[in-house]
Amino acid sequence: MQISRLQIKNLYDQYNYDIDFNSEEKEQITILTGPNGYGKTTILRILNSLNPKSLYYFYVIKFSEIIISFDNNTILNITQTYKTETESIFAVDHKEDLKKEVRFTWNKADGEPLTHFVYNNTNIEKALRSYNFFKGTYSRRRAFDDLPNREKEEILLDNEEFNEYIAKANGQEQFLMQLKTLRSYYIPANRIYNEAYEENEKLPIEKVREALKDKMRKARFDYLIHSQRIDSKFIKKVLDTNYEDCSQASYNELKAEVENQMNTTVKYKLATKVEIPEYNEENKAVLFAYLKGLKEKFSKFSTILEKTNLFHKMLTSKEFANKSIEFSPQHGFIIKADKGDILKTHQLSSGEQNEIVMLYRLVYEVPDQSLLLIDEPENSLHVAWQKTIVDDMKEIADIKRLQIIIATHSPSIVSKGLSMTQDLYYLTKMYD
Repeated sequence: MQISRLQIKNLYDQYNYDIDFNSEEKEQITILTGPNGYGKTTILRILNSLNPKSLYYFYVIKFSEIIISFDNNTILNITQTYKTETESIFAVDHKEDLKKEVRFTWNKADGEPLTHFVYNNTNIEKALRSYNFFKGTYSRRRAFDDLPNREKEEILLDNEEFNEYIAKANGQEQFLMQLKTLRSYYIPANRIYNEAYEENEKLPIEKVREALKDKMRKARFDYLIHSQRIDSKFIKKVLDTNYEDCSQASYNELKAEVENQMNTTVKYKLATKVEIPEYNEENKAVLFAYLKGLKEKFSKFSTILEKTNLFHKMLTSKEFANKSIEFSPQHGFIIKADKGDILKTHQLSSGEQNEIVMLYRLVYEVPDQSLLLIDEPENSLHVAWQKTIVDDMKEIADIKRLQIIIATHSPSIVSKGLSMTQDLYYLTKMYD
């Protein structure tokens, strides 16, 4: 399910936006640009918060109405309203002193209601009083109460159980189920530093290397187990009187296919090279069974190979200065200088680290058929690399069937994708 239109009214009491994601070109990519402070990152966070864990974000930010239209002809309407207690005799000078309500209403295009969800002071305070929500002792509950409001907010901004409690208490579970049909992935700005401030925390580039190593090791382990199962059935296959026959042409065609599979797995050190015999009329049944077994074995790598090939291709196209990249289950990836020295990941430039981290997440972590949100992909990148971002995103979008929304200040990205660009500065002027 893709987003076709986003309307935001009175964001921070200043901005109104109407963003149409279905241009005549039907591009899969939308580029948001505009001056600092106009809400590019906020728009990405709004869309990324449409999930059962992050709904509280709509209680934190300021707006009056958000309308999100989807390509399945449903509309999600989110309103934020304030009101005083009717019995109050005191004037209220600030919105913070009023009772706030955030109401989510999901309708069909004709207005027929599907489901809804509501935040208000009553159900939030009730959820915060619940011991079930905290899953702990009274002291843990007191510890939460003693936290500064900012830290309390951070906990609630990433808390599915909190929202599940409110939904269940008010008979609104269907809304959270509907939200789960939306899948988004957010790549923030400052990727190489913003995850590494905790003591002894690894840089994201090192986390990516470790993650790839784990994926490749698991793929190799699964392959070995799979191979044992195939080998255990080999004798039974060749002794079966109803064995499958083949011609020399069929054998050679399959042999070429298997050799191609094998060469790719060997390239990434996921398997060792084996010799495949030439066609022999007398032993064709045994040879054909052996070849089919090899194909079945190497097919176990199909997913990891498809992704690693794409990752390798995109990294290679960047032409890192005097460096090359190799992959293996032992290291994940290693960076080699042209003179043969192996470089530590922190020895890469910030731009090189950013590129590897971003491309890894695009290829391996972003779910297929989801909404990809990228904030400032140009960070630390040379202008030549910035010019390739739109083409990279198009390729990723085609392969993984993504809708991509990019927030950027880069003139190189904007000029490359001018037909896909929405400028928030000019969008606000449309409402003046």
